[in-house]
Amino acid sequence: MGVNNLLNIGTGALYANQIALGVTGNNVANVDTDGYSRQSVRFQEARPVDGHPGQIGMGVYASEVYRNFNRFIENAYLERFTQQQRWSEQSTILQSVENIFNEANREGISNQLSVFFTNWSKLAGTPDNEAVREDLLAQADSLAALIRDSKSSLESIQKEMDSYINQTVTEVNNILERLRELNKQIAVAQTPTNTPNTLYDQRDQLVRQLSELIAVRVEDKGGSDFSLFTESGQPLLSGDSVFKLQVQPSGVEKQTKNFTGELEFSGDDSREYTLDFVDGNSFRVSLDGGKSWMRGEDGKIATFDVPPEGQSIRIKNLDITFHRNEGDSFSAGDKFVIVPKTGVYWDSPTRDPINITPQTYDDGTENSNRLTGGKLTSYFNVRDYHVGRYMDKLDAFANTLVWEVNMLHSQGSGLERLTNMQGTYGVDRSDLPIGGRNSGLTYADRLTEGNLSLHFYDANTGESLLSGSLDFTNPHVPGGPATNFDPAVHSLEDVAYALNNSYPDPNHPGRNLITATIENGRLHISAADGVTFNAGSDSTGLLAGLGLNTFFQGGSASDISVNPVLRNNLSLINAQSVDGNGEANEGDGNIASRISQLATKDVRVSTLWENSTQTLGGYYAGLVGLVGSETRTAMFNEQYNTALADDLDTRASAISGVNLDEEMTNLIRYQHSYTAAAKLITTADQMLETILGLKQ
Repeated sequence: MGVNNLLNIGTGALYANQIALGVTGNNVANVDTDGYSRQSVRFQEARPVDGHPGQIGMGVYASEVYRNFNRFIENAYLERFTQQQRWSEQSTILQSVENIFNEANREGISNQLSVFFTNWSKLAGTPDNEAVREDLLAQADSLAALIRDSKSSLESIQKEMDSYINQTVTEVNNILERLRELNKQIAVAQTPTNTPNTLYDQRDQLVRQLSELIAVRVEDKGGSDFSLFTESGQPLLSGDSVFKLQVQPSGVEKQTKNFTGELEFSGDDSREYTLDFVDGNSFRVSLDGGKSWMRGEDGKIATFDVPPEGQSIRIKNLDITFHRNEGDSFSAGDKFVIVPKTGVYWDSPTRDPINITPQTYDDGTENSNRLTGGKLTSYFNVRDYHVGRYMDKLDAFANTLVWEVNMLHSQGSGLERLTNMQGTYGVDRSDLPIGGRNSGLTYADRLTEGNLSLHFYDANTGESLLSGSLDFTNPHVPGGPATNFDPAVHSLEDVAYALNNSYPDPNHPGRNLITATIENGRLHISAADGVTFNAGSDSTGLLAGLGLNTFFQGGSASDISVNPVLRNNLSLINAQSVDGNGEANEGDGNIASRISQLATKDVRVSTLWENSTQTLGGYYAGLVGLVGSETRTAMFNEQYNTALADDLDTRASAISGVNLDEEMTNLIRYQHSYTAAAKLITTADQMLETILGLKQ
């Protein structure tokens, strides 16, 4: 081994340790830099030289500066972190939703409902007391306003979620673009002798930012061969190719064999509607992607008949119309997916965008083919699954409250007899069966077969003129000779006809005691001159269903309100009943008493995904409990996933984080190695001087 070799060994060691000192100094400088991965130098023995008495080593060189980074742990962290972000965001939002249903004070809906029924009880005891009537009306206004305000607050949260969704999708796409640019830079910078660690750190930091928004799966094969996928497998990034997300408005997806026409719908809903044809004429409906199917009151899967051309069918909140082309027909297995809301779609390069909007089934499980993690999922879950269900239940509560009160009130009498009644509920077509799904009547499904009675009086003397039920036996009325009303057969026109032909004036031959007309799909009844009338018993629900002689109007939490007719005339608040002789039982308070008993009476409350029989107060308390329970669940999941994510982050930091004590030890170690290498060079220099001195 010559002196020159010794000099080269010293120089190489000097250079290698110089690099190590620089890397260590960089670690110390970036101890607080977010996303920085501790770097280390990989030393490698130089290629030896064969000689005598054997191979002679040629020192060391710095072969690579590498990151201390564990992809396995990082991927495990990303998986947990995206869930932590989802539940953290969801917990925060649901706590604000919970405030809407705060029943801790006397101004909540539960308390106001109780006071409302108490006021009816007071009216039953003093039906002619005007002050009690004023209190009842004011209380009813307050209750209705509270219900409307709660619904409006929920709608505001949904709109806020829509805004967050748009912002988040834009941010996701921006991050994907930045990742693509980094992959391009890495492809250029990556060489056998150069590892772009800073670019790797930047890329992994962006992936963490992305996983905060959506759940992603990472495939890292080294360098720029780096890909990202959604959890369900849709590629988001592959090398320098990006597949973005997009927010799309409502629309319809169809999978049909012999139907080339279009499905048209109107209305809003937070759920997707899957229409699956069971034969050529009827279909079933799912609100959770086919996981479960809507059922009737009998517990069996409900089927819906295809409406005739030009007609629509109402299903929950949507009016659905099929537009056929010539030769079109439906077949078993045909499917339509109606998305009546904005959703997020994966922009496929080879086909139409694919719907990846987060979807939760009715049993609480999630569609694994959709997004399931990150803040974006929380926004959709809050908007659709949580707030959407709360709105459905609040609507069902308001709908049932209106119906049950109106059903009783419509069969009563006030302090004054009536000269007219104006319906507050209308039909879309007056010639279709009034109880059919395509009639458009708010309470069509509540109507039953039976009859109702009206009682007529001389306006001047108060003398009873006539009492009787509607007569549907006239051959003009479809359905043949039938005394009773049948909601599956009789239309609003049939009802008007029966009203106009059932009550002849005994004192004026050829004159009817009342005249029924249809105005904008609503029934209007007017008494003849000199005639007044009262409503009697009604087993059909027709009076309540058409909004005649009712206390409330509206059919949901959005539009519930007191009938304005009553606000203009308190005497028309019905507290008493009419007996079989047509006489108002003044002072009996029977109707008011029966309405007050609704506080403890079990009633049917239904949504399209559940049926319940309980008190109105119990049902609303269940809604409040549901909101609280789901908020607690979100908070627990946040805490659980935070603990797991923090543990994995700690493990990742133990590998990638900078430890100052360790780095100071390295500084000393590399300094000593550097000094020793310098000593080798000094020794080699002295040897050369000795050799040169021999020539003299």
